[in-house]
Amino acid sequence: MLEWPFPPFMDPAWRDAHRRAAAQWAADLLQSGGVIFDSETTGLGPGDEFVQVGVIDLQGSILLDALVRPSRPIPPDATAVHGLTDADVALAPAFPGVYDALREVLGGRHVIVYNADYDRRILWQTCRLYGLPMIEAADWHCAMKGYARFNGAWSSRYGDFRWLRLTVACATEGIPVVRAHSALADCRLTLALLRAMASAL
Repeated sequence: MLEWPFPPFMDPAWRDAHRRAAAQWAADLLQSGGVIFDSETTGLGPGDEFVQVGVIDLQGSILLDALVRPSRPIPPDATAVHGLTDADVALAPAFPGVYDALREVLGGRHVIVYNADYDRRILWQTCRLYGLPMIEAADWHCAMKGYARFNGAWSSRYGDFRWLRLTVACATEGIPVVRAHSALADCRLTLALLRAMASAL
């Protein structure tokens, strides 16, 4: 039987305060002039790289939508996630061919990503692989962590708000999920999720 005081995450007022703070965070980001970035990759590991990149502004306009030919074949398990095959990217440029365009839309900007740590790491890995300077944003904002705080589900294992997949987060907020796991579609889902969070104010 629980003894008083209960852990903070069991206090409805504490959770409501975090939800309001996350909603305000989303509202502020939507006014920041930033961009939303997403990517599809060859995998999750330290040697993986981009196969697709997408960037939109906070009005939903497309700033970049590009396939990228990686330096090695796309593994079947990655294709199973995003549907892209070696044939799909055979005529696409290698990363140096999209680097300048990506730097133009991300460099010096507030960059919002659903799971920012992952996409930022893949960006660093891919730049390093091709001997290119890391693209430096003004700041990186993780919509996955922001939504976790908004949603309020708690992970006792990690002692923090539970991270949810983008499709699960959108379904929770009643956002239709269309063509998930393409870079551009996931950018649009992230924007819709930010708008849903901000509307809670």
